[in-house]
Amino acid sequence: MRILVLAGGDSNEWAVSLDSGAAICHALKRLGHEVHAINPASGLNLIDAEGHFWLEDDSASDSDLVTHKGDLSLLANALSTTYADIDLVFIGLHGGGGEDGSIQNLLELAGKKYTGSDMSASAVAMNKAVAKRIMASVDVPTPRWKLYRVGVNEEFSQWADEIADEFGVPLIVKPNDGGSTIGLTKVKSVSDITEALRLAAEQSNEILVEAYIAGRELTVSVFDGKAYPLVEIKPVSGGLYDYEAKYTKGKSEYIAPADVDETLAVNIQQAAVRIYDAVGCIGLARVDFILNEKNLFFCLEINTLPGMTALSLSPMAVACEGIGFDQLVAMIIDSAMRK
Repeated sequence: MRILVLAGGDSNEWAVSLDSGAAICHALKRLGHEVHAINPASGLNLIDAEGHFWLEDDSASDSDLVTHKGDLSLLANALSTTYADIDLVFIGLHGGGGEDGSIQNLLELAGKKYTGSDMSASAVAMNKAVAKRIMASVDVPTPRWKLYRVGVNEEFSQWADEIADEFGVPLIVKPNDGGSTIGLTKVKSVSDITEALRLAAEQSNEILVEAYIAGRELTVSVFDGKAYPLVEIKPVSGGLYDYEAKYTKGKSEYIAPADVDETLAVNIQQAAVRIYDAVGCIGLARVDFILNEKNLFFCLEINTLPGMTALSLSPMAVACEGIGFDQLVAMIIDSAMRK
């Protein structure tokens, strides 16, 4: 098939997306497909004349790889001209328009088949507050939370006392529609709440404040309604599984499958599938949990475009059942062509 990979994008997760895009392109070539790749935000062709992915080009500078805020007209034009006869669009984007349903909507209007969840499921999962309401509707516990909308010239200090009184410390402050823990802060002191709100507001005009729950970080990958073995994440520092811990080799330890009581593991998997179905996901998604010291689990969020890098959790999870990276990519393609 002739497959177009979308990677990069205009979100703050563009660098991770390029890593995913490179891994996806390699797998597609090994599977025998004709592979093309572009950055939809800048229109940049990510594969050179020799067939090498852009990141592998030693002459590529950092400024070449940094994406620029764009609009969907660049992608729309590419789909109607250069890639008019493409068989499938493989979405390797993270965050921003790639994960909030905008690009899915464009691809549907263009009549193009694409990987992953549709516009509505993507938009719901990207909005953490909406996703948490859906978790509650299917009896999946989630940490206590409250949404704050940022106004023009907002004085964050006016919220600090209210938040401290309601949640205490430690607590979590994060953008309501962000990913990769960018803009997320674990607040340990009341005096740090205002700065945490400012940091989150740099990424979104909606801020989610969440009760902090200490415990084990677990994740469940779900593919077309089937839950795969749990993976446990242990940051080497013992702190949060933040951006550095996620994407720097050696910064986290992964246990796959996680050492969790079988009955409890099944209950967490079933909860993940309930959320997946309620959101309306298709193909691959990942659901993240915290397991506290009393073995009570709480769902943190659902991700409709999980990472596809060497350190990514979903490839790790399916590997527990003998599914390699290339086979996972082939499964994603098959799911997309059937929907």
